[in-house]
Parts: sequence; C-alpha cells; structure tokens
Amino acid sequence: MMGDMPDIALIGDRTFLFEKLFGELGASCQFLQPAVLGSPFLPQYKMVIIPTGFANPQYSKALPALQRAKSNIADFVKRGGMLTVFGPMVAKHEYEWLPLELKYVCDYGPESVTPSQHECSCFLCAVTPECDGYLCPGNDFETVARDSKGRAVLVAANYGLGLIVASSVHEFPAAEYIRWALGKGKPAKL
Repeated sequence: MMGDMPDIALIGDRTFLFEKLFGELGASCQFLQPAVLGSPFLPQYKMVIIPTGFANPQYSKALPALQRAKSNIADFVKRGGMLTVFGPMVAKHEYEWLPLELKYVCDYGPESVTPSQHECSCFLCAVTPECDGYLCPGNDFETVARDSKGRAVLVAANYGLGLIVASSVHEFPAAEYIRWALGKGKPAKL
C-alpha cells in the first residue's frame, strides 16, 4: 500500500462483511457512500467493488450515483483500475453506467458453474455457488464462467489499461481473486 492510499473502494450504503475478508488479506478498504462518487477529494484506488443489490432501492441507493459517475467509472478502469461489480438484484438491468454493453436477468438459486481458463476464474470459491441471475455480455466481454444452462455468471472485459469483472455469483469472491486483482490493478482516480 502506498502511504495511506486505500487499496479498495467499496461502494454502497452500509458496511458489508467484505471488510473482514480485506483485513484478513492485509488489504485496506475505504467504504464510500454513493453520493461521494466523482468527488475530486477521493484518493486513488487499485480496485473498486460494487456489491450485490446496487440497483435495488430496498438494499441500496447506489444506482443514481453510479449513473451520474459513468465517466469517472470509465476513466478509473481506462487508467488501470480493476472494477468488480455484482448482481443488481432487480428483475432485469442494463449496466448503462458501464462503458461496455452488459445486461442482467434475475434468476436466483444454486448453480453448477463451469469456469474457463481466464485468469480471473479464481473469483469462484465453489463449484455450486448461489447465483442471483445471469449475465448477457456484449461483444467486449469474455465469459469466464457459465451456469448449468450455459448462461454467463462471471464475465470480464479489458477496457484501456484496466479490467471490468461482473458476476451474478451471490457470494464473496475468493481471497485469491482479491490478491490477483490488487496485484494487477494500477492506482487510479474514481
């Protein structure tokens, strides 16, 4: 970690158990209220995580802030940041606030998952994780893991110097994934 720059920004309305995982890895995390997205006073981060439920007003008020910060999010990834986004927990969602085309359909339940050889397949902790839906990625995304019906549940896309990883797996990412993403990410403004 450089100086007092946090490694990870976790965006949402309240704290999550993610912080315990980060502490165990020795990674620093800054919890960000959605309203501060785009503030010029934020430090640089290597990784930004947008937890499950970001588009569901019952769980989070993050979606309007993500929509307003669309260009900041694109710039963060373009400059080398690692963006990890989970399922929105709504019936359908188009990630119009991302710089690349991606759609989501809610369909909750345990799924037998088959990963590819992509380096971020280390995201998965189990072969039968709970999934809150599936992803319909645009052409820029590579499908990293599919469910038993062949639908994408983990996708990744290079964007500039960084990477966008999206998942409908409804579980914490593996510690190995956090280490990998922090090792690959470059400090960038959000």
